[in-house]
Amino acid sequence: MNQTKSQKSAREILDFIAEVNAKGLNMVECEQFIKVFLTPAEIDAISQRILIVDMICKGIAQREISEKLGVGIATVTRGSRMLQEHDESLKKVFPRNDAK
Repeated sequence: MNQTKSQKSAREILDFIAEVNAKGLNMVECEQFIKVFLTPAEIDAISQRILIVDMICKGIAQREISEKLGVGIATVTRGSRMLQEHDESLKKVFPRNDAK
């Protein structure tokens, strides 16, 4: 099976995350790694996507998500579409437990 460039890139990222995780770094060290490889805008975008999918899984209406997060309805709709396309794998993680 031929992998697309994005599939290879995703695999490379996942392999790296697994390597870092195996090193037993604490949260501060992990945060430093994220800041080395991602811009503040990329970090915000990923965080926003996580929140959107989580809120959709919790049954929050798209318009409410849009208003709460200050994003366009199209952004929320993309998250909804993502959830539909990857429903089974995302259900293993979402909705997230609010207690941290």
